[in-house]
This record gives sequence, structure tokens and C-alpha cells, in this order.
Amino acid sequence: MKVPSFMATSRVAVIAGLWLAALTPAYAQTPARGPAAAPPAPKAAYSPVRLPDGQPEIPHGIWNRRGVGGLDNGALEAQDHRPPNPLDPTPANPLSVSSRDDGLNNVDRGFLDQFSERLPKAQEQAQRQRQPRERRAMGIAEPGRILPWKPEADAARRAFLLKTNPAQGLKYIEMDARCAMPALFFANGPFQFLQTDKQVTILSEYQHFTRTINLDGRPHPSKNIKLFLGDSVGHWEGNTLVVDTTNFNGVTAYSREIPYLTDALHTVERFTIVDAKTINYEIMVDDPNQFTRPWKVSGQYNHAEDLPELLEYACAEGSQTLRNIFGDLPSK
Repeated sequence: MKVPSFMATSRVAVIAGLWLAALTPAYAQTPARGPAAAPPAPKAAYSPVRLPDGQPEIPHGIWNRRGVGGLDNGALEAQDHRPPNPLDPTPANPLSVSSRDDGLNNVDRGFLDQFSERLPKAQEQAQRQRQPRERRAMGIAEPGRILPWKPEADAARRAFLLKTNPAQGLKYIEMDARCAMPALFFANGPFQFLQTDKQVTILSEYQHFTRTINLDGRPHPSKNIKLFLGDSVGHWEGNTLVVDTTNFNGVTAYSREIPYLTDALHTVERFTIVDAKTINYEIMVDDPNQFTRPWKVSGQYNHAEDLPELLEYACAEGSQTLRNIFGDLPSK
């Protein structure tokens, strides 16, 4: 039977349509659903309040610090010191401030309890879940937390530690046990920042020390001038206060494990204002008498919402530590 020409044409058109559909990519067959959603806009950088001269102003209030001063279990400083451990309490030194199972472990309470003890339970649990990530981002920024000691400096440090328990003199008493000044590394706060266009002053509740950072472009003084807190000069790079400190006097300690750094110590700190409640902190430690190269520590300042002011701090008043170590003072 002869097929009408219009039917033949229709059949060819259908077959051609099916053949083209088979070759057409699937995405071309998907019906349009309107314009694609725009990617979320990047979060704008925090813009702090500024002083009249344009420099950022560090947010007012009281601040705690964490991440500085502790060493992890795997650090070289925690190895080859047990038993015996020179910092563990003994009958000859019953009030050693070391209450750890391993006196060189130096677990930083700032990571564990210091900022959780007054939080609501749910918030405390959430913070503890974040702590492993925070710990990786804070503390000594070295592979395995192992510091680049010069062999002779490390040997001298270990020999020093062995004289600390029982203590063979006042300089061998742990720093906070004899109410010594904490320098840059000891004490996690509370702190307060006071700022003018020419300087930033850091006040510490612990031992009530005051540190001045000059912002007026002055150079460091002569190398012959030695200071416990060193001489600090700073400048702003965006929202980051960069502080260069030299002229240390050789009795600054980093921790119980590192009981002293030499007068060759040089540090560069970076205080970055993240928002009204957070300041990221980094410090580069360079002591060529002790280490083969500089190393870094990272931490964070957190605004203390429940601390309206710095309070009186009493350490030596009524302390029996030195009497327990050395005995009663000789009678006249």
C-alpha cells in the first residue's frame, strides 16, 4: 500500500527527533529552573574602632590568654626525665607547685578547664568538643612540638632542672612558687590593654606587672641596657599590632621545662584583632644561644565577659613555700 507523502515525512521527522534526543547531553534536556543561586558573599573583615590618628583600637575590657606556655606529651622536653623527675614533689620539696603525674608534662590548664569552669553545661560541652582542634592551632608551632635545641644548651638546661628538686638555691625554685615575675610567657591573665596613639600598655593581674609597647617609631636602646621584660617597639599592619622586643636580661623563662632564656633573646609578636571578643596571638622566639633557629608559638586572647576589672593579687603574702623548702629563718 502506498503511504501518503505527508505520513512518510512525519515518520522521518519522528525518527530524526528520537535519534537527536539520544545524542543530546542530559544536561541539555533538563528544563530551566531560573538563574543559578549566587554564591554566599564573603564575610566582611572586622573593622575595629579607630583612634583619631587612624590606628585600630584594641577592644576595651579584661582578657584571658591561652595557648602559650604549655608543652605536649610528645615534646622532647617531656622525654628522658622519668624516673626520677626533678620537678615532682618529694619529702624534701613537699610544696612543689607541680601536681602532675609527670612534672615535665606541663598540661596547659587554659585548654582544659580555665575557660569552661563557669560556662553553662551545654556551652562547656561544646567548647570541650572544639578543644582538640583549638589545641592543634595553638601552642608551640613545631613538628611534633619538638624544639630546635642546641645540644650543649639542652644539656645545661637538664642539669639545671636536676638541681630544682630538692632546690639547691633560690634560683632553682620554680618561678611561680617564689612569686617571680612571669615575663612574656608565664601567666594566662587576666590582662588589660591601655592604648594611646604613642603606646600600648599591658596590665597583668598576676604579679601586677606592667608592660609598655612604644608606637612612636623610636629605636631599641643600646645593647648594654638589659630589662626583664625587654624593650618593645610596635607598629600596626592592618588590624595586627606587630611588636619587636629585644634587650632582655637573661632571666626570662618560657616554662618550667625551659627555666631560662638568655640575654640574646629576641621576640616578634603579632596581636591580630579578629573581632570585639577575640585577638589572635603569635610570638616568634629567637635565642641563638639556645636554639639552632627561631620557633613560634600561637595562642589567643579571649574577652572575659564576667571580669569587670583586674583584682588584687597576693602571692608572697602568707606563702609557706620557701619555708617548707629551706626551713625556718635563722634566729638572731
